[in-house]
Amino acid sequence: MGVETAIIAAGDIWKSRMFELSSRKKDAPKFRELLSQANIRYYFDTIREVHVFYVRFPSNVDLPELEFFRDFIIKLEKSAKVPVIEFENEAQTHTTIISSDEEVDDHVGRNNWWELGEDEVRKYAF
Repeated sequence: MGVETAIIAAGDIWKSRMFELSSRKKDAPKFRELLSQANIRYYFDTIREVHVFYVRFPSNVDLPELEFFRDFIIKLEKSAKVPVIEFENEAQTHTTIISSDEEVDDHVGRNNWWELGEDEVRKYAF
């Protein structure tokens, strides 16, 4: 997004650029408030050769807010005069994953089935 950075800082740079690019937009306060709640991770999918920004929200962020956030990001990226990710003057493929789901470790239930009641065991049945 027009800033040179080390890969390790890409998530933080993306977040700061989103703040900057949203400054003149209509719903910027709502977007910025949501963005401040987000935990952002960046990684590169080497198999598909896609740069990924994983934006994780607390579980209390509901679907309409996530949809608003998605639409706002699309507008920001379209209005930017530079690619989101560029390497050696070539625009790179990228995606943004947005989620507010809580991670559930279902392996704990599967591995400790003998400690659970009958109804709990049914949840983990294949």
